[in-house]
Amino acid sequence: MRNPKKLIIGILIGSLTILILLVGLFIFVVKKNGITEFDKKETEYQPTIVKTEKTTPEFENGKGLFISDCNVCHKKRSIISPWHMTNGILDEMGIEYFKKYITRQDSLIIAKDLYATRIKEDYGNLGNSHNFNYSESELNDLIEYITTEK
Repeated sequence: MRNPKKLIIGILIGSLTILILLVGLFIFVVKKNGITEFDKKETEYQPTIVKTEKTTPEFENGKGLFISDCNVCHKKRSIISPWHMTNGILDEMGIEYFKKYITRQDSLIIAKDLYATRIKEDYGNLGNSHNFNYSESELNDLIEYITTEK
């Protein structure tokens, strides 16, 4: 049988060797990757805010109408976006006038309507006009989208 002292010394040397290798590996990994966990200043707890959009079928239908018919000029040319319409234009026109303007702009211009001719002068002859054949429900949906979208 081997000497128990030599056996204990062998186990201790082996354990120390493994421990030194593990510490060296740990130091290597820390130097390579760095510890950034403690570098940050502690901030106050801020709950995660989840934005949920609550829309109505009318809003979605109005959005679809705006995207398919109005986006051609109003978004791409930045003439009037839904946000601009909520900042006074729709209030200035009134909802009933807005409905007439969207469906019969040419008739209003021929009748020398002050507001319709002023808009035509301000934005020029764009080659198309607001003569959409919307139902009353579609007009209401479009207004729902315009007044809700920001």
